[in-house]
Amino acid sequence: MAKYFTNGDRVLQAVLSDEKLINHGDYNPADFDTITEALDSDNAVVCAVAKIIDGNENNATDREIYNEVTNFLKSNLI
Repeated sequence: MAKYFTNGDRVLQAVLSDEKLINHGDYNPADFDTITEALDSDNAVVCAVAKIIDGNENNATDREIYNEVTNFLKSNLI
């Protein structure tokens, strides 16, 4: 059965397929088909990208997205 992706899932796949981001984040983009999978990831780069896209899809303000991603990165990269 075919998978049906949301626009957010498509954006996620486009962003995660960037070679420089792959090298920096050390992940396989094929492992993350949906935002839900990316949000559950242990990889901070993948999860941060997913949080940005998910926030945008859910009409969060720029400030809300910034605060969520910043707090996530501070708690996961330190």
